[in-house]
Amino acid sequence: MVREQSLHQSEIRTAGTKGARAHVFLLVLAGSLCGPWSGQALAEHPSQLPMPFELVKTLVGTWHGNKQALDGQETITVDYALTAKGTAVVERIFPDTPKEMVSIYTQDGHEMVMTHYCALGNQPRMKTSSPVTGNSITLSYIDGTGMRSAQDKHMHELTLTIIDSRHINHEWTVFESGREQVTHSFAFARR
Repeated sequence: MVREQSLHQSEIRTAGTKGARAHVFLLVLAGSLCGPWSGQALAEHPSQLPMPFELVKTLVGTWHGNKQALDGQETITVDYALTAKGTAVVERIFPDTPKEMVSIYTQDGHEMVMTHYCALGNQPRMKTSSPVTGNSITLSYIDGTGMRSAQDKHMHELTLTIIDSRHINHEWTVFESGREQVTHSFAFARR
């Protein structure tokens, strides 16, 4: 009787293993059939909207612009460089000067995040909030460090307009006490 029970339990285990193997086989087969089909469907219908980070990567190089200063025109330089195996873009405004500021752009899903290391002594983070539908990318404040609160003076928004492969504009909006104070506009040409 003990032997019959052992045989019966062994048969149940074997049948259960065969059923599990069949189930795994069907899952693998379904995945292999659906995998190429879904990839082909995506390739045939790619998103028509450009990824903001991919657009910023096209800016790599040196750009020059002018700003009206109290003592005449001031030349402004901005450099863009890839870092971290192409997963981040470093922007340096006024490079190699005491006024240098750095912004680092990275991909975050379908959006882009930027941290701005500002001459004001704080580091606001901004993020795109909508797809790029034209030639402008707008990043808006989400949080920051080096501030007691969002009421402190900080860069709150950047609109980066790519006019063509040789011309871009920056519009940096400063907030203080919860309100827009001023927008600084810069026009740059690729060197």
